Order: sequence, then C-alpha cells, then structure tokens
Amino acid sequence: MLLPYLAIVALLIATVYSAIASFRQKSEPAEASWTFPAPVTRKTRVILCFVTLICVITIGAWFALSVQHTVRRSSRFLIPEGYTGWVRIEFEVQGAPPLPVDAGQYVLTLGADGSLKTSSLEQYGWANDSYYFYSSAGTRSISDAGPDCLIWGKINGEATGSSGKRKYEEFFVGTQQQFKNQGKSEKYSGP
Repeated sequence: MLLPYLAIVALLIATVYSAIASFRQKSEPAEASWTFPAPVTRKTRVILCFVTLICVITIGAWFALSVQHTVRRSSRFLIPEGYTGWVRIEFEVQGAPPLPVDAGQYVLTLGADGSLKTSSLEQYGWANDSYYFYSSAGTRSISDAGPDCLIWGKINGEATGSSGKRKYEEFFVGTQQQFKNQGKSEKYSGP
C-alpha cells in the first residue's frame, strides 16, 4: 500500500526540482532540446512546470482517494462445528438483520445449513478475513491457506430470481479433496 505513495512523492520531487531549475535559468530564449524542440522563453518554461505540478497533485489526490475504496472492513466468519459444504451469504435482503460489528470486524454467523441473509451491503476490496468453527464449547480457528486449508472457491456474484436481484458470496468449507469432489454445478443448494 506504500508503493503508490512513494511513486507520487518521487514525481512531486522531480517536478519541484524541474521548476526550481527552470527559475534559475537566464531569461533569454534557451536553445532547442528534446523537451522543447523550439527555443522557448523562461516564462513559458515556468508556466509548463506549474501546469505539470498541478497535474501531478491532481493525479496524486485521485490515487489517494481511490486507495480508500480498495480497502474494506474485515469479516469474521463463524461456521457451525463440523459443517462441510458450500456456504452462501446473501446481501441486501429486505427485513434481514444487518451484520453486527465486533472489534472492528463484521461478524457473519452462519446457520446449520451454511447460509446467512443480511440487509447489509456487500463489501468489496482487500481485507484480512478470518474463519472459525463454533459450538457450545467455543470457537476454533480455520485455516484459509497452506496445507491445512479448509476454505476454497470463494466467489462473489449477483443472481436474479423470483425475489429480485441478490448479491451473494459463496465458498466451500472442507478439505481440498472434498472441494475437488464437488461438481461445478453443485454450488450452494440451501434454502
């Protein structure tokens, strides 16, 4: 996340240096160069540096604002202990409760059938989500990467049906072999 900001800072430094260098030149027309094919006055160079500086600042502001939209609040998925199969979360369902927030994370508690309906909007962008099995004894973490991974095939989509448009998120809970054994058409089949 720091790299775009470093690029912007480098561009700003180069622009400021160019502006300072052009102010230090003599006021007589400069010789032709690859940047200015025809001789130009100092005033023209100053105006071009000023316009360049404004463009760089505008582009930097645009990048800074767009970065805010690529990060979302992370989610904590609570899956019933022993559940194996497809999970489906439906968003923007009228009459459904909004997602609760705990310790800065959305908490998505799935039912025994692996489904959840919420009135909350679907969030897009990067985040560090976490997955847990839950039971009356408490919760235990589920790996979503590496050799012990139990989370597979996470997708976001939109479907139109008798109840209108639905935005949803699906993923598979189980071993890699269980995931491979699932047919592509055997996505979530809950209510």
